[in-house]
Amino acid sequence: MCTRSLSGELITEAGDHGIAVDVQDFIQIKPVINKELLGEENMRRIFSNSEIPLVFTSAHAVKVFSDQYLYQDDTCFVVGNPICCIDGNTKKLVQEEFPTNVILAEASYGTDLAAAIVALGNIREVHFFCGNQRRNELPQGLRDAGIKVNEYVIYENNPTPEVVTDAYDGVLFFSPSAVKSFFSVNKPAPETVCFAIGTTTAAALEDYTDNKIITAPYTDAASLVKTAIFYFNNINCYE
Repeated sequence: MCTRSLSGELITEAGDHGIAVDVQDFIQIKPVINKELLGEENMRRIFSNSEIPLVFTSAHAVKVFSDQYLYQDDTCFVVGNPICCIDGNTKKLVQEEFPTNVILAEASYGTDLAAAIVALGNIREVHFFCGNQRRNELPQGLRDAGIKVNEYVIYENNPTPEVVTDAYDGVLFFSPSAVKSFFSVNKPAPETVCFAIGTTTAAALEDYTDNKIITAPYTDAASLVKTAIFYFNNINCYE
């Protein structure tokens, strides 16, 4: 079972290896109105300095910012600022939505991304786009280093828990929020394996279950699915 939507290609790939994947979203992403980003005057004021990096720690933030704020009242705002982002799915979407923007720094986790930004040595201010349940490691790490963080909450991360009645060999988790939502109404069988997209999600799982937890080596959907495929096709390696 997967707790977030997957591409048809990944579902097909899993099926080709004998693994059927059911998808049930346990989190709903809802764009929110951030008045600081509304209107031509605000947008031009905020992005008048094209050297201030944009910071994204989730693909949701990239998508919402591009869809909801770069296109307003028949106006398309071109933002040429460099970008710092989480790698994997987030970086991939940044490259799709901002193909000409330079990526200054990337890392797999917020703490490491903050360190990478600080290590650049010449960053004094950033624009950070996030959800209402964003983690604190990145903004706090930047502020501790004396970097000004302009934070814009542009989406809500709302739990959509649902009782799972079927028994699954494994469950794929993409975020601590999905973990919390799933376990609020479910307790998987002891033999069910929990797959985590990264160490942060794995740590959240440890708070809720004693089941086996397998962490993907990279923070993207393809890596998580391939990790599950490898596990179930080489299960003796984990015994």
